Amino acid sequence: MIYSRNSGDPDKIFLTEASSGAAGVKTVYADSSLQTGAEDMTPSELFQAALACCTNMTLSGVLHKRGIPFEDIAVDVRMEQIDGKTILTRSVKVTSDAPAEQVEAAIERAKNSFMTKVLNGEIEVRDV
Repeated sequence: MIYSRNSGDPDKIFLTEASSGAAGVKTVYADSSLQTGAEDMTPSELFQAALACCTNMTLSGVLHKRGIPFEDIAVDVRMEQIDGKTILTRSVKVTSDAPAEQVEAAIERAKNSFMTKVLNGEIEVRDV
């Protein structure tokens, strides 16, 4: 479970903290306004980061499991609104001396990461 809180400080009304709840580890900050002067990620950027990081971790695991060495994995995710629809565009690049076919097969597998499945499925938000 992830929870988010805001201190109530009138100078930081757009700055929130999100945590996994596990003894203070895994805390990130989101700032949706330039008013605070913070350099944290916006909620939109955190959303994109979830897909980019999940894809990167999945690909790293696939490459490792298949014994394919690599120097670098770069995943770029961009989000835009087109005709009322949210479009996420993902670019995946791997630096490796392995045969291109092996790397491409691993990339194709990573494109089916957990977050990809979640985002391509039907999402429902339930308020309690």
